[in-house]
Amino acid sequence: MPRDLQLRATLREWFAGQPKYKNLREAASSVGIPFDTLRGYFSGKRPTGKNLRLLIELTGLPLDPVPRAAGPQPNIKSRLYASRLLDELQYDLARCIASIPAVQTSLNDGVPTGKLRTSPRAGRQIQSLMDALQRSLEAAVNDPATLERVREAVSGSDAGYLSGLLGSLFDDRRLQTWRQMTTYRYGSK
Repeated sequence: MPRDLQLRATLREWFAGQPKYKNLREAASSVGIPFDTLRGYFSGKRPTGKNLRLLIELTGLPLDPVPRAAGPQPNIKSRLYASRLLDELQYDLARCIASIPAVQTSLNDGVPTGKLRTSPRAGRQIQSLMDALQRSLEAAVNDPATLERVREAVSGSDAGYLSGLLGSLFDDRRLQTWRQMTTYRYGSK
């Protein structure tokens, strides 16, 4: 959940200028909000309902229940159009990213191994791809129609291959066994 930096700054400024409480624990007990919860609000977590009213009572500040975005909100037609454009962009980018390793391998063909360097970002690249995949899959499993499209487009064999490979990355013996036992080639079905 994104932090509300404006709320954080407002609460910290209020606390620095108030003379009544020596620390946040004192303020929390006086208003009836658990200390850790109040500390979360001072970090930018948005309060709702009862705690919002208690926080307003504590500070005397006019805190909005929902942060408002500046300017007019786009209508539904504009949002759907933007969403479709992002979907197309995501698809095109995924195809481009998928082609990069093959191009790199082709460029490195014939280059002495000692001259090649491992990218310092290799692990972060894989983590970023996994993060994107997780978000896409999470959206798919919550929508039966999308889930059905995924099942039609994605090979179960490819999914199993990647699952086994990812699972073996963190144990050298398991990776060695996976390499020896795997005869399947990704993308072959």
